[in-house]
Amino acid sequence: RERDDHPEVLHPAQYTAARGQDDAGVHWRRVTDLRNVIVFAAGGVRQAMELRWVREVATLGFVTLVPTAPPGLVGVCNLHGTILPVLDAGLLTVGQAGAPARQGDGALILQLDGVATALRVDQVDEVVSAHSDGEVVVDGRGRRLPLVDPDQLLRRLHAPGPGPGPGPAGGPPP
Repeated sequence: RERDDHPEVLHPAQYTAARGQDDAGVHWRRVTDLRNVIVFAAGGVRQAMELRWVREVATLGFVTLVPTAPPGLVGVCNLHGTILPVLDAGLLTVGQAGAPARQGDGALILQLDGVATALRVDQVDEVVSAHSDGEVVVDGRGRRLPLVDPDQLLRRLHAPGPGPGPGPAGGPPP
């Protein structure tokens, strides 16, 4: 818990889930929200994404390059008989393009606007319930991780220009 009149640092397990006041009349407020996230590395940065967007974690099959594709769309692949666009998570989140996508790379299969999409990642670390304070989540070890917004990924993919610039994961470039 954190009191409105005297903030104190407490373990996330001590946060209350509701706004209100206790019997002594002290006002309490919620500091963070709990979110179920998958933690992954892309572009050399550990990041998190809410599990509600992730359909599965998969290994990419053969990736076919698409010569006229916008930056960030590194190709297409066949997964379970469905052709999926393959997006470069590093380029779209932190502006760091990874190595060319290839068979055997890890990917998060996302369900975005009714379309399945493969988000190529360097590594998947864990699935965890983490406390969020907006665009950042705090994992069980107290590390702050940028929270990736899949809608922002799509906006960056379709943005005009030479490609996404550096900026916070899932957020607009500075």
